[in-house]
Amino acid sequence: MGKILNEIGPKEVEFISSQKVFFVGTAPLASEHYVSVSPKAPGNACVVIDPHTVAYADLTGSGAETAAHVLQNGRMTLMFCNLEDGPPKILRLSGHAQVLFPEKNVSHSMLSKFPKEITSSPGFRAVYKLDVTRISTSCGFSLPIMDFKKFRSTLKEITEKDGKKGISDYITLKNSFSIHGLPSIGLVRPDAPQNIVPVEEEGFIFGKVLEGDKTLSISTSKAQLLYRKKQKINLRPFEIIVGALTIFVAGIVTGLYCANIFVYDLQ
Repeated sequence: MGKILNEIGPKEVEFISSQKVFFVGTAPLASEHYVSVSPKAPGNACVVIDPHTVAYADLTGSGAETAAHVLQNGRMTLMFCNLEDGPPKILRLSGHAQVLFPEKNVSHSMLSKFPKEITSSPGFRAVYKLDVTRISTSCGFSLPIMDFKKFRSTLKEITEKDGKKGISDYITLKNSFSIHGLPSIGLVRPDAPQNIVPVEEEGFIFGKVLEGDKTLSISTSKAQLLYRKKQKINLRPFEIIVGALTIFVAGIVTGLYCANIFVYDLQ
């Protein structure tokens, strides 16, 4: 039977860290755009920061739907499910996520929580921090029980062979836009080229760097500037509301004061 938990407790921390794989679900705002579900491994790439916050270290892949959706609206659900011996447990963490870049806004203390084989990899592209607002468990009575053999080494071998420069070029090409053209991680990362444009090929939208004096597309330039501005400000909703109310009240007070002066002058 499913349960709603008030916080991520010690049992959930242990369950998360013991998983070999977990799944990330995100969705764009447009109803005609596709929902994304992505597997992530190893399970200990996701760590619990506090009872209502988790984060996971992300390696470069052939797409960047998760980043595009998070940059647009922040919604995310992580799912962990036991596929080995033990209780048939499923854990879901839902909330609002942020994309953080290792070289810019990830602290050393946070980085130290992740496996070193991930953070030292040339393919280490981001950290996703999730502020969890719903914690739920459910039964996995129909899930299979499987024996773990090993993690595949293909991604590690490719990233080590390509090196930092090769992976950076790959991120620009494959990770700049979602399949529906939303700005993604390759476009807004701190060291991204300033002249990336979308090019549609075979059902994907790749990021191509313009050469020479060609003009950057307005939409791409705007997406880069807006994201970087947002990262610098990074205001929480509460702070935005308080700021707006302060400006509103100040406007009323100023208006009343000016009105009184005008009436006095007429007299």
